[in-house]
Amino acid sequence: MIHDRIPLQQIRVVSWDVDGTLFSFAHLARQLIRRTFDSAKLKGWIKTGRALRQLFQYYRIVEKQRCRPDCTVILSEFETLRETRIYEREALEFALRRIQPRPDALQLLQYCTNNGIIQVALSDFECDYKLEALGLSHHFQKAYSCREIGFWKPSPIPLMKIQKEFGIRPEQHLHIGDRLDTDGEACARNGCLFLLTH
Repeated sequence: MIHDRIPLQQIRVVSWDVDGTLFSFAHLARQLIRRTFDSAKLKGWIKTGRALRQLFQYYRIVEKQRCRPDCTVILSEFETLRETRIYEREALEFALRRIQPRPDALQLLQYCTNNGIIQVALSDFECDYKLEALGLSHHFQKAYSCREIGFWKPSPIPLMKIQKEFGIRPEQHLHIGDRLDTDGEACARNGCLFLLTH
């Protein structure tokens, strides 16, 4: 069992990355492809292609900002891509309602809930609606967006914000994520525990 590998008796707060951690990207991709074809039939390939191109541009900007030494979110660089977030949210909600969360994530979520361990979501992006679409909202006390905090992972600042709000030390905080270069590096800089999912 996954919780046998980590010392949960000393953990007071578990933060979860969302994308790729609570659900499989492969399962999500299948649903998004289906959604893209449906969208193209309804709105036309040109409009759908433009929306996809802008979405890729959005994520390229995120990765570029993430590579800055301080990982600062620069909102002005996203000004021309406001509609992209609406398109993305609609597509993700559609897809997430049609897939299941990862079984090992569900097992650990339930374990923590049963044992009174506080759980929060910490995603680079808005994630309340994703938790709702996956049927997991009841496990989480709060959801944090690194974009809204102002620092992308691997900045340790989002982790520090959680620790400050819950009055805990880094060693009492476990973060679970699927990327060593973002989640793992943020935890290394912060000093909290990290569990890598696959």
